[in-house]
Amino acid sequence: MSDGIYVPTDRLTSTAQVFEALSTSASQIHGALRDAHPEPVLWGLLGQPLRLMYESKATGADEHIGKIAEALSAQGKAIQAAADNHRQLDEATAAAFKRFLDKLAGGS
Repeated sequence: MSDGIYVPTDRLTSTAQVFEALSTSASQIHGALRDAHPEPVLWGLLGQPLRLMYESKATGADEHIGKIAEALSAQGKAIQAAADNHRQLDEATAAAFKRFLDKLAGGS
C-alpha cells in the first residue's frame, strides 16, 4: 500500500530559480556577444572575406544563445507553474478533507 505521491514543491521552486538564473546568464552572454562584433572597417580590405565567414558563424551562435536563454526561461516558468499547481492542489485537498472530518464530527 502506498502513502500517496509526494511532490517536493520547494525543490521544484528552487530548480525553477536555477533555470531563471541560467536564462539570465545566457541573456547576458547573448548581449555581450552582440556588442563584441567588430565594425566592418576594422577588418581592413584584406580581412573582408574572413569577416564574412566570421559574421555568419557569429550570427548563428548569437541566434542559438538567444534560443537557449528563451528555452531556459520557459522551462523555469513551467517548473514553477507545476510547483504552484501541486501546492494549490495540496491546499485544496487538505481543506476538503477538513470539511469532510467536520461533517463526520457533526458540524455543518
